[in-house]
Amino acid sequence: MTKTKEQINIARIVYDAYPHSDLLPIDPEQDCRTLQTLLARVTGENIGDSLFRFIVVEIVEGGESTLSGAIRVLEQARADVEAVLQAVRNLEADHTADDCESESEVNKP
Repeated sequence: MTKTKEQINIARIVYDAYPHSDLLPIDPEQDCRTLQTLLARVTGENIGDSLFRFIVVEIVEGGESTLSGAIRVLEQARADVEAVLQAVRNLEADHTADDCESESEVNKP
């Protein structure tokens, strides 16, 4: 039997899929009943994982608590993180190249 829109629990999907979610101070049976319940839990106190909080908030606020919205905001977040990661990698590569040039200048006779 396929799940209908009413049967799909996005909060539980997010919790179950998130790496090390078992370490979060979240009771999946209580706190993951709905996205609104999970949102209240992650915004009501510091749960110690800002990425998990970000994902829940984005799905509720930007993704309008729908599967298609969740996919859209998570793909945008992934693209944003990839852009920042690429910039950091480029900086590291430039810095490493500069270090190599500096070392060769120091080692010249």
